[in-house]
Amino acid sequence: MFRFSFAKFIRKIQIIFFYPYKYKGSFILSFLPKSILIEKSLIIEEDVNFSNIINFIGEGTFIGSRSVIGNCEKIGKFCSISKDVKIGMVNHPLNLPFTSPRLYQKKYKIVKKNLYDHDAIKPVVIDNNVLISSNVVIIEGVKIGEGSVIGANSFVNSNVEPYSIVGGVPARVIRYRFSNKRIKELLKLDYDNIDNLLATQNSDD
Repeated sequence: MFRFSFAKFIRKIQIIFFYPYKYKGSFILSFLPKSILIEKSLIIEEDVNFSNIINFIGEGTFIGSRSVIGNCEKIGKFCSISKDVKIGMVNHPLNLPFTSPRLYQKKYKIVKKNLYDHDAIKPVVIDNNVLISSNVVIIEGVKIGEGSVIGANSFVNSNVEPYSIVGGVPARVIRYRFSNKRIKELLKLDYDNIDNLLATQNSDD
C-alpha cells in the first residue's frame, strides 16, 4: 500500500529544483544534511542515505545509488564509492550475553545504565583517492587510507592502509598498489593542486 510522505516530497522538490543552483557543477540526486560541507564536481546518485554525522565530502567524489553513509564524518577528494555500499555501520557488543540494544542501552528503560556506549565509537574517516567497490560494508571506527582499494562484497572491520588493495570477509591486504618509495611520494601530494595531480597521473613512474 502506497503511503504519501510529505517530508520525502519536500526533499524531492529540494533535490530537483534547489540543488542545481546551490551545488552548481555537481550532480546530486540524494538529500544532503544541512551541516555538510561539499566541494565541487560531485556526483551523488539517487537514494543515498546520509546520517547527520557526515560533515565533509571532497571535490570530484562519486557515490553510487542506494549507499548508506552512517557513522562517517569525512569522505575525501576524488573518491569512487560504488552502489550499495554501507559505511560506518553500528557494531554491537560481543562481550555481553545479549546483543540487542534494548538490553544494554538505558534509553529503552529496561536496564538502569548504559552497558555499551555507541557514542564512544569514532566515526569512519575516508581519505582522498579511495575506491570502494559495490556491496562493501565498513564498520564504524576505522580509517580508510589514501589511495586504497576495497574489493566488492568485502567486510571491513579494521583500518585500511594507504595504497593497499584489500578484500574478503573480513577484509585482508591482497597487495600494495606501488612500492614503498612510490607510496611515500604519493602521500606528499597536495590534492588542492589539480595541475600537480594531473602531472603525477601522466608521469612514467
